[in-house]
Amino acid sequence: MNHATNEQLIDYIHGQLTPDEDVRMHAHLAACSACQGEYEAEASLSEMLRSQAGLEELELPSMVKANIWAAVRELQPTPMDRLRAFLRPVYALPVAAALAAALFFTPSYLHRSGPAPTIDAAYFLEDHSAMGSLVPFADHGGASSSEFEASTNDQTAVRAVPVVMTADANR
Repeated sequence: MNHATNEQLIDYIHGQLTPDEDVRMHAHLAACSACQGEYEAEASLSEMLRSQAGLEELELPSMVKANIWAAVRELQPTPMDRLRAFLRPVYALPVAAALAAALFFTPSYLHRSGPAPTIDAAYFLEDHSAMGSLVPFADHGGASSSEFEASTNDQTAVRAVPVVMTADANR
């Protein structure tokens, strides 16, 4: 490798060389005393400039700071900024979950087709009565609905009342 230029040394000091160039520069600086001296001079100059810049860091005048903060406070957000702020996940996720739940549960209440389902009392008594059976809780057997109605005609009138089923089980 030929001697390194000042630009290459500065790039090496600031870590701006490619890995391959960095390896070659490191090997060259280890072998070449002239470039090692230039490297040390550039490194000390860079460090001196960095420390001097830190010392000369200036503070903004208080009136300039006050004007900047006043301008920031007076700045009104645009409608698009407000929309972006609303659509942040902190707000958007609960709103989306509530909308999804509303869309999921609403169709059953809004889109009823026809009358509510009914249960005929005679059918219920015929299939599920345990009045006259030998085994009181047997599924089939015992008196039919006509026998049940005949036995209760003299005591109480039996009416078949339609039962409306609702979605709310707590009622």
